[in-house]
Amino acid sequence: MNRPLQSRTALVFGAGAADVGPGNGAAIAIRMAQHGALVFAADRDPDAARRTQRLAQEAGGRCEVIEADVCLESSVRDAVQCAQAANGTVDILVNNVGVVLHGGPEELAVEDWDRAFALNTRSAFLALKHVLPLMTKAGRGAIVQVSSIAAARAGDGALCAYHASKAALNALGMNVAMQYAARGIRCNNILLGLMDTALVRQQLAVAHPHGLDHLLATRHATCPTGAMGSPWDAADAAAFLASDAARYINGTDIFVDGGLHNQVVPATPRRQP
Repeated sequence: MNRPLQSRTALVFGAGAADVGPGNGAAIAIRMAQHGALVFAADRDPDAARRTQRLAQEAGGRCEVIEADVCLESSVRDAVQCAQAANGTVDILVNNVGVVLHGGPEELAVEDWDRAFALNTRSAFLALKHVLPLMTKAGRGAIVQVSSIAAARAGDGALCAYHASKAALNALGMNVAMQYAARGIRCNNILLGLMDTALVRQQLAVAHPHGLDHLLATRHATCPTGAMGSPWDAADAAAFLASDAARYINGTDIFVDGGLHNQVVPATPRRQP
């Protein structure tokens, strides 16, 4: 089997797998382990991280578990040091933690706005703060940040904190890419579209009056390809960007959405005042 990440150490934040199946972060960790990396699956829920570890090991990869709260700098620092101890550095960093909080500026509580930025943006800043010195010393590194098409395209839902925090994440990644390019470090963002994960299905099961099947069919039909993406689409993109095959790809936003970001849809009729 081709192992393009052989002898690399990868630290994946938000890598836990739900009990109903792996999401994007878990799939990324598993795929990188399959590609030869020693993966450290970091998650606030150690049981979720252990599920990812088991799946990665069943797939023939190496995976260790780290319990980490990305809202606490001390916890992020400890996670980075734990991963560093294995091979002296962290070759690959994946910032995958995120949360979707509903509400526009009028409805959303200030505390929820702050929480969205803490999880979607500040968490990545903390990881970068403690990993970049290691990559600089090693003279190389690959960073992949998991973002969303919501960062670049307006939807018709009230998700102001999600859109804004993911856009900030993209800008953070671009700035890091330019600042550290001459030091052999790359940083890219993958912008996911509608993804069909077990956890999404679980969350949506009670969210639609016509039932889950109707909602899934609607989401599939929304995609230009006629089908949502899977966590493995996110995983393959991340693993490629972390590999030497992507050595000249830096500071980019890669859409992993089946072309959804190009789609023009009829505007929702405006409510009359």
